[in-house]
Amino acid sequence: MKTAPCGTLLLFASLLPLQAVAQCSNASLNGQYFYTLGGSLKSGTSSVSYNELGNVSADGNGNLTGSTTTSTAGVIATQPVTGTYSIRSNCSGTATLTTAVEAVQLTLQVIGGGSQAIVSATSSPLTLIAEGRFNRAGDATGLQCGNGSLSGSYGMVLSGGTYSGGIRSPYDNVNQTAFDGMGNVSSATGLVTTSAGSGISWSASGTYSLNADCSGAAQISNINGALNFAAARVEGGSLLLLETDAGTTVSGSADPQQIEDVLPQIAFGGGWYTALYFTNPNASTETFRVTFTADDGTPMSIPGIGSSKQITIGPLGTAILEAQNIGALTQGYATFSLPVGVTGYGVFRQTVSGRPDQEALVSFKSATSTLATMTFDDTAYITSVAIANTSSAPTTVNITLWDNNGNQIGTAAVPLAAGAKTESALRGYQGLSGIVGVRGTAQFSVASGDVSVLGLRFDSSAFTSIPVTQQ
Repeated sequence: MKTAPCGTLLLFASLLPLQAVAQCSNASLNGQYFYTLGGSLKSGTSSVSYNELGNVSADGNGNLTGSTTTSTAGVIATQPVTGTYSIRSNCSGTATLTTAVEAVQLTLQVIGGGSQAIVSATSSPLTLIAEGRFNRAGDATGLQCGNGSLSGSYGMVLSGGTYSGGIRSPYDNVNQTAFDGMGNVSSATGLVTTSAGSGISWSASGTYSLNADCSGAAQISNINGALNFAAARVEGGSLLLLETDAGTTVSGSADPQQIEDVLPQIAFGGGWYTALYFTNPNASTETFRVTFTADDGTPMSIPGIGSSKQITIGPLGTAILEAQNIGALTQGYATFSLPVGVTGYGVFRQTVSGRPDQEALVSFKSATSTLATMTFDDTAYITSVAIANTSSAPTTVNITLWDNNGNQIGTAAVPLAAGAKTESALRGYQGLSGIVGVRGTAQFSVASGDVSVLGLRFDSSAFTSIPVTQQ
């Protein structure tokens, strides 16, 4: 048996502590968070159900401010909340949340680099025992959320109890809910368990609204009446819910069932070629459909492929779709919902007579983002973007530019019809000429609908892609 050189072993030994131990501080919790608590509250000689959905701002220095909605044995209350927190270097910590009614002590563990914290909660005297989670809001800048940031099919689970005459009856509801991105719950179907029976078929529809800070409300109705909820969209796209109807202590969450991706730019003909590569690392065969849309939002037909294509990839297999350099320039974008595990990317190729072909590789983007940010360098280069509204409603994309010192140097408002796309050098949009000769940051946001952005940087003879961060 061969042994590793002593120097190598020492190197590994010195690296292990750095790789294994996370380092945290009060600064790890910084920004807007929604938190949930669920458990029981002692009332007299018995205990009753307790749920809470709060919204707090953490300042990174140990202070919390916000508001909270509590549900105690079917009694709903909304009130201001303040608090303090202290995070140790090993990411454990303590916090206190105080309202006009009570002070709740939390023990917590920061996870996800500060995007979340798992908590247990007690009160003094010991009447409340609960557990829960802090989740960073869908966007701390207040630009991401809106009705358009909630669309597609979600798996929803609601549980708790209903109270009548001080007597609790169990309630559980597991369903699929479809949000249309415009404030409507187009359908909700599932199974409900109550004291009357288990696995009872249930269907409903309704409305919802999301504010810029990612807080909101929803109402789901059927022949038995309306259910009203406080709601919050958190980082990752999940929705937190707390029923606000008197006589209920019900909470839950909804998570997207299918993540739609987009390649925000397809260009073929007129010297351009685009390819989409997909890889299936799974042990099973995977199937999905790729749909192509023109800049005006209508179906776009690619020679030899059509306006859509079903892709079937066997285990460990790879597939490619190619839009060849044929005819006049045609532009659009592609959307697809990849099965879990399947990955891919796009490749652009430009052919110009008298010089070698140039290529750039680009990553797929989320089709349900409402905020995108990228870093640009327009000193000796030209920054170009493709901006797609993949939603079924018209929207306006607000573009803001800052230089490398954080000074705002331009704004633009770009209207896009439902499903439409535009592409241009950033300096070509009215109000953005200040980008010339400058390095900095560009932000693209919508109040409703969706926005997906692809960035490319050109010089006199070559081009490359620019990473874009989406939320």
